[in-house]
Amino acid sequence: MKKMIDIKVKDQFSQIINAKAVLPQDTEHDSLEMQKLLQKIEHVVIGDEIILPSIELLFESQHSPSIYRVVEVN
Repeated sequence: MKKMIDIKVKDQFSQIINAKAVLPQDTEHDSLEMQKLLQKIEHVVIGDEIILPSIELLFESQHSPSIYRVVEVN
């Protein structure tokens, strides 16, 4: 089973949106630095869309022109 955490993402228009990030089951997100945690995100869920990361750790929507970057982990 995967682990889902609450995050905030920012799109290219600087709009901040609440989202979810999916991590491997054994990831202890509280003890990781932000950069290491970002590298472990398998995908993010924004609304009902699942978005996979790109090589630059950005998340590009296939349903809208939005590109997201994680800015906060709750």
